[in-house]
Amino acid sequence: MSNTTQFRVLDFDCPTCASTVERALSNVDGVQHVEVHYTTGRVEIEYDDSVANPDAFAQTIENQGYTPQPA
Repeated sequence: MSNTTQFRVLDFDCPTCASTVERALSNVDGVQHVEVHYTTGRVEIEYDDSVANPDAFAQTIENQGYTPQPA
């Protein structure tokens, strides 16, 4: 079943930061679609909840060097 979750990432410095996070999240198993908005720090992830776990998304963002917050 498809589900959506959102995070806020307030420590983006540039559009490349957002692209890095978007690319990393796109590679997580079960992720179907990712939108990262650099100017607002909003990250929206559509995923298959039978495959992916939202905790993995926060960890993926942290692994890229950023601090995710629940939206």
